[in-house]
Amino acid sequence: MSWLWHIDDFDLRVNFARSNGPVDFLTLFARLVLTRVTSILTLILAPVDMVLKFVGKGLIAVVLGMLLLIVLHGVWMIFWLPLMGMSWAWARYPWARLLLIVPGVIIAIFGHIFLMLVPDPHKNSQYAVMMTQEWPLSWQLYKPPETFFEENPFAER
Repeated sequence: MSWLWHIDDFDLRVNFARSNGPVDFLTLFARLVLTRVTSILTLILAPVDMVLKFVGKGLIAVVLGMLLLIVLHGVWMIFWLPLMGMSWAWARYPWARLLLIVPGVIIAIFGHIFLMLVPDPHKNSQYAVMMTQEWPLSWQLYKPPETFFEENPFAER
């Protein structure tokens, strides 16, 4: 759930979600916009991310630093919950996509910026990029359908 989530089959989940997700115009448009915007943001924020990870190593050495990281985990939930909720609704209610596209893209972009700026040296960089960049498919990355596990019997549940 958080940026510390390390899962061995994450690449499989991304490929499965991309190949089995919705392919309507709004989904393709949202993914195109998010891929472009988050790629640029990642490029711009990569040096800041490296510096903040270094700062984070110092933070985890002190109690107040650990408290800051715990608070940041809580702040991430402010982004994560609507991101996942809208992704879930996107997959189940195609008629709602027109209503979800603008807030979903905005939350995904701000969530991406937040994840890039979190000073945790242990964050999973792949998660930080993919959960926001693949937004309309984020729910499928977090909770793949049973067909994913049938096709990939060694995948983590």
